[in-house]
Amino acid sequence: MKSTPNCYIDLNEKCWDSNPSNRPTIMMLVNTISEWIECINEYYRLNRNGNYQFRVHAINNQLTNDMFELVVADKTSVQEQVNTSIMQSHLQANTSIMQSHSQVYYTSRKLTEILVQEYSVQEESTQGYDCAIED
Repeated sequence: MKSTPNCYIDLNEKCWDSNPSNRPTIMMLVNTISEWIECINEYYRLNRNGNYQFRVHAINNQLTNDMFELVVADKTSVQEQVNTSIMQSHLQANTSIMQSHSQVYYTSRKLTEILVQEYSVQEESTQGYDCAIED
């Protein structure tokens, strides 16, 4: 996905390293992800009043960068979900309009029904023409 944070991509690539000894241990993963969660929670706690301080104290620069990547990805994800929801609402509204159109019932019959009906009408109208009237 285009909004995937680089820190997450890097961690994912480390987990899939071709050399198993280069892969992070479960404890390393737990620590890294826990740090991300703590920093993001702290960021949202500090910014809940709308001041948007772009600094969370007592973390290193790499963790700060990771946190901001994750926050931006979160906001992007939320916006994409909103956009998708809006598009689905419009599609559903348009679909319901099309489904309730009055002529749909008359134009969407099977072709075989129409042909059989036409043939029956022609048969009825031509009956009696092949009778010979003699004087």
